[in-house]
Amino acid sequence: MVKKILFILLISSAGLKAQDIHFTQWMFSPLNLNPGETGRFDGDYRIVGNFRSQWAAIMEKQYKTFGVSYDRIFKLYNQEISAGITFANDRSSIGDLMQNKLQVSGGYSKNIKGNRLSGGIQLGLLHKGIDPNAYSYPVQWDTDKGEFSNAVGIGNGEIFSQTNDYMFDLNFGVGWGRQFGDKLYPEIGLAWFHVNTPEESFLGDQNNLTLRHVYNFKLNYKLSDKIVIAPNALYMYQIKGQDLVLGALAKMKVEDNKTKIDQVFAGINYRDGFNRNYDAMNLIVGARRQEWQVGISYDINVSDLSSVTHYRGAFELSIIYIAKSSEPSIFIVPCDL
Repeated sequence: MVKKILFILLISSAGLKAQDIHFTQWMFSPLNLNPGETGRFDGDYRIVGNFRSQWAAIMEKQYKTFGVSYDRIFKLYNQEISAGITFANDRSSIGDLMQNKLQVSGGYSKNIKGNRLSGGIQLGLLHKGIDPNAYSYPVQWDTDKGEFSNAVGIGNGEIFSQTNDYMFDLNFGVGWGRQFGDKLYPEIGLAWFHVNTPEESFLGDQNNLTLRHVYNFKLNYKLSDKIVIAPNALYMYQIKGQDLVLGALAKMKVEDNKTKIDQVFAGINYRDGFNRNYDAMNLIVGARRQEWQVGISYDINVSDLSSVTHYRGAFELSIIYIAKSSEPSIFIVPCDL
């Protein structure tokens, strides 16, 4: 019952709004990170799957997030354009506060004097749903039993105008990358979500999703022919809510082996609310094998809630498949005249 009271307090403070979907492995969830990432890869097409499970340590029904995306590159009049589609589902524990996202995106990439520039636009449908009967409310406090009761016949005192809300959503993003010498390749991404600030409400009042800003930076530095160090940073904010993630990945090429694994990687991130309580340390490991890549991460909760969670946070899995390019390679063969 304490868990239920805690949760309803969180829900009350949030105004019955689910947070935007996010992943610890944000660098392996490209279309969820930035519409400008559409088609920003080497190959013909890309399929990405992400799964996240959080708060199993303190809740019978943990938070679960699932996402899948597909994007493809097209050549049109020697220009590189791309298109993609992404779907995500997020369920927030008690009451199944749920959101679904189905969005299509279009992108354009171009190399200008060594700079790889990209831009993308994303639009689609957002759905949010809730089961009001799954919650406990202040008027349902039973003084005789000393607990909340949502038994039949005890009203909650709330008036829900609807339990499902559908919204049109518009997102935009850009990206930049450049190779410096043979060792350094930095990348920067800027994205803006809910550009149209769609209206959302379960209670019939005036409320809009506000603009969410997402800025990321990745730096790939080649230490040797086998090892690459990749520091990274992510900063997001929406009204007063802020999220800062700092970390790094180390990638190492693997010699020929029976498993045919080409590369392994490992890293650590630190997530903070930026001017509020620290949140979690994230450990990431994974491997790449030909067209496939798999990443596994775990959030170690280091916030004030760690005394309850015993440092247990979230498990996450990412899977990426990139089909090799079918564009024929051009070789210059010298010949005698």
